[in-house]
Amino acid sequence: MFADLKFLIVDDDNATIESLSLLLTRLGATHIAVARSGYEGFALIAQNHERFDYVISDVCMADGNGLELLYQIRTTTSARHFRPDMCVILMSGAASADIAFVASRLDVNAFLVKPFSIAKLQTVISVARRRTFPLNRTNYYKLSADKLQVA
Repeated sequence: MFADLKFLIVDDDNATIESLSLLLTRLGATHIAVARSGYEGFALIAQNHERFDYVISDVCMADGNGLELLYQIRTTTSARHFRPDMCVILMSGAASADIAFVASRLDVNAFLVKPFSIAKLQTVISVARRRTFPLNRTNYYKLSADKLQVA
């Protein structure tokens, strides 16, 4: 089902990376890359010669959290390898209203609450691609840096 799509998993927890990779593989994904921080994820996106269709990122990470990664994806215009319709799915085991609000202001495509099932992952991936919106970088710049910090 997802064989032609390119996924990037961004998480600092090995168990989450392994289980999410396994779920994606079961759904038919064959192109899965991994980054262990938001900074590493952004570098992979910026340098990768194959454009990612989906970025699935944890929110809480020490070196560049998911909100910071989403902000960089939405505001960077210089990366040649960005897909303008790249889907960003954030995931968290402790989602808060503040995180959800900032993520929605940055036009996150979907949000997953851990733990989740393979059926939920499949649904979220499918629905995320249908959520389209014009990028509004002016709106993104209005968010202050402190709003991107996760406790």
